[in-house]
Amino acid sequence: MLLTKKLFDYLDSVISGKRKGLFTVVLKLSLFDLSLLYSGVVRLRRWLYYNDILRAKRLPCKVISIGNIVAGGSGKTPAAIAIANMIRDYTGLKIAIITRGYRSMAHANSVVSDGSNILINASDAGDEPYMMAHKLPGIPVIIGKDRYRSGLTAIQKWGSQVIILDDGFQYLRLIKDINIITIDSTRPFGFNYMLPMGYLREPLSTIKKADIILLTRVDQCKNLGVIKEKIELIAPRVPVFESVHTPYALYAPGTSQNSGLDTIKNRNILALCGISNPESFVCTLKSLNPARVDLISFPDHYRYNTKSIEFIEAKALEFRSDMIITTEKDVLKLSAMRLPVFVLAIKLQLIGSTDRDFMSLILQKIMKGKPT
Repeated sequence: MLLTKKLFDYLDSVISGKRKGLFTVVLKLSLFDLSLLYSGVVRLRRWLYYNDILRAKRLPCKVISIGNIVAGGSGKTPAAIAIANMIRDYTGLKIAIITRGYRSMAHANSVVSDGSNILINASDAGDEPYMMAHKLPGIPVIIGKDRYRSGLTAIQKWGSQVIILDDGFQYLRLIKDINIITIDSTRPFGFNYMLPMGYLREPLSTIKKADIILLTRVDQCKNLGVIKEKIELIAPRVPVFESVHTPYALYAPGTSQNSGLDTIKNRNILALCGISNPESFVCTLKSLNPARVDLISFPDHYRYNTKSIEFIEAKALEFRSDMIITTEKDVLKLSAMRLPVFVLAIKLQLIGSTDRDFMSLILQKIMKGKPT
């Protein structure tokens, strides 16, 4: 197996507590010290902004941040796509998406899509920006580390009235009108430690700063009540909504023809992904009643190369897989695959409340609420 995956799996086994032994104890003590240091830096930075020692800027439009407190995927990008569509459908307001473009090769403040055309290829744009540009026709997508500058670009070029920040909770240099935190119900609190001892990017107490908490993948969670009780204890005044990632199409790359989800039924599936929560992808596939699912996973945002492609193809033959199925994020980097690959398309869907309830709360915050 590839070295990067072995290292990633090893560290994950240490953080999650699956790995035991004297060396693991020593390593965890070192990680704990680093975690304390990281926590201190994060807390100091927020204190400086909250006390106006460091100043945040305001854009002349409404700003919605969608972020998380745990490193890795919590479903914030599917949430950004769903919320952008909701706002457009309910209000007709002009929207733009700004993302930092993790591992993007594009220059800062680059336009991935102007709403009509995708202007940067998948390799340069990065996983999430390109996927959002592809799935949000009519909505510009910009990569920018300086979100204020990127916001001004969106306003000047397209008259954007609402800016959605993808992964914006840690971006304190810009004043937001609404903060939405997504929490993955299958691993909600990052093993309760800050990086690198756990996966928390922020202290758990910061969820009090949210205007909305959106629980994702609640259908794959066995202790949802416990999670909600903990959130209620920390942030009793923050409304909590629940959502699932619903599969809605199966297609071959480069085509728009839906093969139908029933195609998966009773087939031997090789699940291929480079995402932070591969077990969730497997769980979604199993809900479609395949005969068997074998998993090949890589670290989040993994860039597939010749060796990894050869490894995947050899495993597909070894497993006698009927189909190789990957994610919308991974397929952008699998053009060198010689075996046929299918893509499972998913969307975020609210449950336990209607889209209208969720949207009403967002509109109240945007139109009447005070900035956070």
